[in-house]
Amino acid sequence: MKLGGLVLAAGVGSRLGPLTRHTPKPMMPLLDRPLIDHAITRLAAAGAREVFVNAHHGARVLERHLESAGQPVPVRVRREAALTGPAGALRLFASELAAYDAVLVVSGDAVVGDELGRLADHHAAGRAAMTFGAVPRRVARRFGVLTVDGQDRVLGCREKPDLPDHEEHLVSAGVYCLDPAVVHHLRGTGPWDYAADLAPALLARRQPVLAYRMSGYWRDIGTPRALHRANMDALEGHLPWLADRTRPGPAEIAPDARIEGPVMLGAGCRIAAGATVRGPAVLGEGCEVGEGAWLQDTLVLPGTRVAPGGYVVGGIAGGLSGTGREATP
Repeated sequence: MKLGGLVLAAGVGSRLGPLTRHTPKPMMPLLDRPLIDHAITRLAAAGAREVFVNAHHGARVLERHLESAGQPVPVRVRREAALTGPAGALRLFASELAAYDAVLVVSGDAVVGDELGRLADHHAAGRAAMTFGAVPRRVARRFGVLTVDGQDRVLGCREKPDLPDHEEHLVSAGVYCLDPAVVHHLRGTGPWDYAADLAPALLARRQPVLAYRMSGYWRDIGTPRALHRANMDALEGHLPWLADRTRPGPAEIAPDARIEGPVMLGAGCRIAAGATVRGPAVLGEGCEVGEGAWLQDTLVLPGTRVAPGGYVVGGIAGGLSGTGREATP
C-alpha cells in the first residue's frame, strides 16, 4: 500500500495560552525537537513516502523550520489563507494525495507512539473510506466521541458533546487513515471537521467508517500541563522510541552546580554556580540557569534565562516568542 502523510498544523492553539501567541503549537518542544518533527518521523516510520503540512498561524515559523531541519521523507508545506478546519486541509493537497492508496493524518499537537502502521493496516483490511485512531477517555466533551458496534464499525460521531466528565467514551485521537477520494465529499468552501462533518457525510452515503483502538502512548498537547507531562513522560522512559534523544547535549555546568535524577540539557545550556536542577527536568537549547536557582520537575523552553535565585517546581519556565525570555523568582 502506497502511503502519504498529512500533519495538521494550521490551528491557533488557544488552549496553550500565551505559549502560542507568536509560535505555532506544532513548534512546542518535546525533548530537543518540536512536536512537528516527531509527527513527521512517526509518519515516515509507518511507511509514509511523503508528508504534507498545512499552515496558517505562525506559518513562516513552520516554513523556516521545515526548510532547515533534515527530515526522513520529503515534506511540503502549504499555507491556508483562512482556517478550513482539520478535514478541510485535505483540499489543499487533493491532487498530490490522489497519487496514494491511503493517507495517514495526525494532529501537529499530539504525541503518538508506534501504532500508525497498524492503523493503516486495519484501514486497508477493512476496506474503509475512513478509519479513526481512537482511545477511551473520561472528560470526553473535549473530543469527538464515537459510537461503534462490536466490529468497531463507526455508527455515529458527536463533536465535543455535553457529557458527564466521569463517563468514559471512545474518542477520536486526532489520528486518521483515509482513502484520498474522500476529499470529494468536502462540499463548499467552509470549514470541515472529521468527526462532526466528514464521517457523518460518509456514513450518510453508506461508506464504511472504522475505529482502530489505540493501546499505546498517546497524548493531546492541548494545554501547558499536557506539554509539561509529555516531556516528563519522555524523560522517564514512557516514550521508548525517544530513548536515544534523552541524552544531554554539550552544556556548561559550574563545578558546584547540582544535577540530580533524570535531566536532559539541550545544547548550549549554562548552569551557574550553586544552581540545582533536580529531575525530571528538560532544559531546551541555549537555556541559562542563574546562580542559586532551583529547578525541579520542570520544562524550560529553549532560550530561557532563569534568573539568579529563581525557583520553578512542577511547571514550564519561559516562552517561545523570542530569545532571551526570563523566568524570575
